[in-house]
Amino acid sequence: MADRLDGDASSGRSRTATPKPDKPKPEMAKSKRKAETPTLTDDLTGKFLRVGNALYRTSDDKKPIARLEPDRLKTSNINALPDIVRIAKANGWTSIRINGGDTFKKAAFLAAAAQGLTVENYTPSKVVQAEADRLQARLAERDKRSETKNTAGKSPRPTEAAITLKALSERFLSQTHDQNARDPELRRAQSLVAQTISITRAKYPDDPVKASKEVEARRQEVARRIANGDKIATIQVRNQQAQRVREITLDQALNRGGRTR
Repeated sequence: MADRLDGDASSGRSRTATPKPDKPKPEMAKSKRKAETPTLTDDLTGKFLRVGNALYRTSDDKKPIARLEPDRLKTSNINALPDIVRIAKANGWTSIRINGGDTFKKAAFLAAAAQGLTVENYTPSKVVQAEADRLQARLAERDKRSETKNTAGKSPRPTEAAITLKALSERFLSQTHDQNARDPELRRAQSLVAQTISITRAKYPDDPVKASKEVEARRQEVARRIANGDKIATIQVRNQQAQRVREITLDQALNRGGRTR
């Protein structure tokens, strides 16, 4: 899957990254299918202020650092590239095409290399490729140390505890969204599903079947995390109350229908 990143003329990259205002912005783009606008995953929502499809870092920003467009991510901010590429990867992109100046293309290539994405229309010099290889080696070593540390710090889980977690996971799958939202032991887990519901309704307003499939996939993933004993952080859903999850997720679907609470 080749996508497009746009960036700045002097330092370009994205599914399409955008160059200077007088030139078309660089892009990353998918082809031969219906274009889809990238979405922000749970771990990236806190990094940006989103206004429509424009992304800002802070309220002091005079202009957005990036824009989400159908099968494209556009930015003129070279420092935003690592996060922009993370958005691309989170949306399932495995390769990208980039536009922009040499400095931007180089930065985009290194950001893509760090996330394991390939770049189809950029051939790095031997030195740049060596830098990408070194970066990947460092990241692999860091992940290895982190995994070793986590493994060493965990004691074998008692059989009874494992059985309890499995039962909790099964309860999560057997109950409705409303029941899980009211369940003290499952509220945190359900908040992840609630956010996915709002995202998919906005992403697929005319395709409830596709939205339902993504929600179910998310639900199964959360159930596995419960069974594994993973820590689940609460996702704050605006004005969420356990007994009103359905109404709140509807509000979050970009207030479709013009309703506000």
